[in-house]
Amino acid sequence: MAFILAGWMSTQSLAQTGTRADLTWADSTMETLRKDQEMNFELRSALADSMSHVYRLHGKICNQIFSRVMFASYQDKLGKADVALNELFWAMEQYQPACDSNILMSIMANFTNIYLSLEEFDRVDSISRVALALWNPEWKDHEIRYTILNNLAIAQASLGDMATAGQTFRQIYEEADRDNDTSNLLTSLGNLGSLKGMTGDLDSAYYFLSRAALIARKINMTDEYMDLLINLSNVDAERGNYKTAINRLDTTYVVATELKSTENLAKVQKERASLHARFNDFKQAYTYLLAFIDLNNQYLSEEKVKAVTEMMEKYESEKKARQIQQLELDKLDATLKTERITNTRNRYLYVGIVIFLAAIGIYTRLRYVHKSRTAIQKEKDISEGLLLNILPASVAEELKQKGYAAAMHHDVASIIFSDFKGFTAISEALTAAELVEEINTCFKAFDHIMTKYGIEKIKTIGDAYMAAAGIPINNTASVLDTVYAALEMQDFIINRKKEKDEQGQPSFQMRVGIHTGPVVAGIVGVKKFQYDIWGDTVNIASRMESSGEVGQVNISEATYQHIKDTPGLVFTPRGMIQAKGKGEMAMYFVHREGTS
Repeated sequence: MAFILAGWMSTQSLAQTGTRADLTWADSTMETLRKDQEMNFELRSALADSMSHVYRLHGKICNQIFSRVMFASYQDKLGKADVALNELFWAMEQYQPACDSNILMSIMANFTNIYLSLEEFDRVDSISRVALALWNPEWKDHEIRYTILNNLAIAQASLGDMATAGQTFRQIYEEADRDNDTSNLLTSLGNLGSLKGMTGDLDSAYYFLSRAALIARKINMTDEYMDLLINLSNVDAERGNYKTAINRLDTTYVVATELKSTENLAKVQKERASLHARFNDFKQAYTYLLAFIDLNNQYLSEEKVKAVTEMMEKYESEKKARQIQQLELDKLDATLKTERITNTRNRYLYVGIVIFLAAIGIYTRLRYVHKSRTAIQKEKDISEGLLLNILPASVAEELKQKGYAAAMHHDVASIIFSDFKGFTAISEALTAAELVEEINTCFKAFDHIMTKYGIEKIKTIGDAYMAAAGIPINNTASVLDTVYAALEMQDFIINRKKEKDEQGQPSFQMRVGIHTGPVVAGIVGVKKFQYDIWGDTVNIASRMESSGEVGQVNISEATYQHIKDTPGLVFTPRGMIQAKGKGEMAMYFVHREGTS
């Protein structure tokens, strides 16, 4: 007995050592991923995923969150924006005030990266405003700040606010120069050059782009160097320097060929075609245009095949894993039955102590079977829960059955948009933890309201909240439900403001807008694995919010026509209001009878 106990204690000691070793490995790997710039993103993703599981097992939630943020960043680099966004939404929901504030900043910076690549500039602007309002100048990790500032400036320029974008790029340049940060100095110079070119200041554009190209070549940033050469070629063309522009593109083509970069080769051929057409050399322009089409199709085919292959491999791998788990359970059941038969056959050959030991063995095996089944069911429940947190139930079911879910057109969907007024000013009066807690309190209340009316929450980004009725196809929520929900959202914010005012604390005010019309909803393609909605209806709903007033629910003409005869509702016509990018639109404030 002493020998058996000694062996058991030795095993327990090894298990504890393994636990410490796991955590040591995870911490060491995290540091390696931060420093090693040569490792490919597939390996980075695998390591970050493993780290996350280790931290989860040991209850280190902050480390787990940061591991998932790293994983999201690598998935984005691999072109899997869908996976990356889902990870970031999870990280945002799990973030706790006790965690390092840099983790929250990393989540927001990665959101801006992805939405910038998806050309959703309003969202980039919104998230950046939140992040910069929370930023503490004493924080040492300036790289996160540079990322957010750069993405904000690009979004500002893309939205047509060139003056503000120029100020932001200049701010980045000055901070990078002060910090002696070569990489961000290069980025700011390149962006300043591009911005100056867009506004017609060719001399300044040439100056900034030339400085940036010299730095890129010196530090061997080849992708940036090629982009800068192409931009310089455009400046040369604007100046009428045809030969110089051609020579720059020739140099870029040589670099792209050496790197076997199909994407950059296609870029060069497109620029060559445009340049030759500009100077009336249409024959040569046509030749380069055909070359661009071939290379671009090749690049897109490579990406499409890669993406589809990865998705199918993932689906088959998960399916196989489930089958293996079931086979192991079946094998375990068979083994258990065999042991029972053997014990019954031999029990007359053994005395009571042996029967007792056999019973212990059977009991242990039964417990193992039960625990195995429970563990598998628990993992299945977790997977189901995560899937339903991302997708509506009907879409999730279709995805499980078919391995894909088709996007669907909906003739009538009612979209709610909300946004807090003066968010930046209020955020400056709160700590990061207080701000996150207040936003979370408001959005959780909105979630309950959406659930009450059967409305599908789409997403929350920064200080904005978006939901829709009439989707997916079996959704029974009506246009009227969205109006009632929006009114309750305003009720909550107004009442919370009264409470905060009595306590002498900062509080939010909110605009809400609703528009009704056709949308496309679902999971589109393989690079945006997220349930979302698209169409002009979404854009108009956003304009209803931005054109509204605090404390009011602003609706479009289309929404008004659906609910204008509803008892208990009162409408205030606002006339034709100018909506950004949409011209003048008829709008109405809606409120309950007896309120204003």
